[in-house]
Amino acid sequence: MISGSGSRTSTLWRNRDFLLLWTAQGISAVGSRITRTALPMAAILAIGASAIDLGVLSVALTLPGALVGWLAGGWIDRHRRKPLLIAADLVRAVVLLAIPAAALTGMLSLPLLYAVAIVVGICSVLFAVADHVFITHLVEGEQLLDANAKREAAEAVAEITGPALGGALVAWLTAPIAIAFDALSFVASALLIGGMRRGERIPATPSARNLASMVEDVREGFYVVWRDRAVRALFLATATLTVIFSFMASLYTLYALRELKLTPAELGVVIGCGGIGALAAALIAAPVVRRWGVRRVLIVSLLLGGAMQVLVPLAPPVPPIAMAFLITTQVVGDGALTVYLINEVTLRQRLLPANALGRAAATWTVANGVLTPTGALTGAVLAELIGLRPTLWMLAAGGGIAAMWLIAARRSLPGRG
Repeated sequence: MISGSGSRTSTLWRNRDFLLLWTAQGISAVGSRITRTALPMAAILAIGASAIDLGVLSVALTLPGALVGWLAGGWIDRHRRKPLLIAADLVRAVVLLAIPAAALTGMLSLPLLYAVAIVVGICSVLFAVADHVFITHLVEGEQLLDANAKREAAEAVAEITGPALGGALVAWLTAPIAIAFDALSFVASALLIGGMRRGERIPATPSARNLASMVEDVREGFYVVWRDRAVRALFLATATLTVIFSFMASLYTLYALRELKLTPAELGVVIGCGGIGALAAALIAAPVVRRWGVRRVLIVSLLLGGAMQVLVPLAPPVPPIAMAFLITTQVVGDGALTVYLINEVTLRQRLLPANALGRAAATWTVANGVLTPTGALTGAVLAELIGLRPTLWMLAAGGGIAAMWLIAARRSLPGRG
């Protein structure tokens, strides 16, 4: 078993196009973490944004992109994905540069941040859906778990370095200027993807040319996700996790800066520590499945990831102790949820038909895009009504509730491997 795993891994290391895509994702992931850290800080520190303002910013980042991505799923199934990946990178680079430009000219405002968030969110969704399909073209089916684990390892390294770097850049250069580094990372990503040589196999299906056919694509995407009981359970579990954990999107930065009294640099370190757990998870995701089976790993990782969230509202307003609480949650909780996500993505890539992966991924994406702002706004409203700390207690229930869907459908999930 160990020998076989090593063979699959070494094959991926010799796959030039996969390595180019992997490197591109890693570079842009670091930049994206800088923006994820700096954007709410720019809203809070430069404009004085409230919890509601941050909730609206989260909506701008997710909802428009999800709606566009849902309609684009069928188009992605029928066309080359590489040009779309490059275009999405370059558009994000140009748009993000508007933030430092506005800051330097004294024109930075919440409407501008919302507009940039909308465009970046749309491009990010299109990139994610195209990439989800593209990876199945670059690697063989039996290599998908290793490929997804390596991609998640790159995300984990970005999680370790990006937020800490973002916090330091905010402290040194201000939040808007820090975002310029993300723009440069997208340029680098586009150049690397442009260097890939392998041609794409496009399914021989009719092209969608009108709104009716696009609506049919949406219906087909939902149908292929819903008709298989195992895929349906994965969809419902991930959707539940998304809506509850999206409370974090609008509240975590505000909670850490205002109630726990952390500095931007300290918060960057805390968030970056989540990457340590995610990196460890990426390394063990395949071995634990081979040892205990995907069904058990999916359920246990959800339960553990949810349980660790109790430390967030328990953190006291004493910065060193608060950091210890939050770092523990980031390392163990993020690690467990990373194991879940790697195996969830791989399992649905294997179970779903290849010629509908784009439409199915778009269905997944629109659910995330609708539920994330729904959860973020719900969290923001609850924070205004009952306070930040009481609202964050709800996070602890997220993993347990999500796991119930998988437990109910456990006989449909693969028992091992």
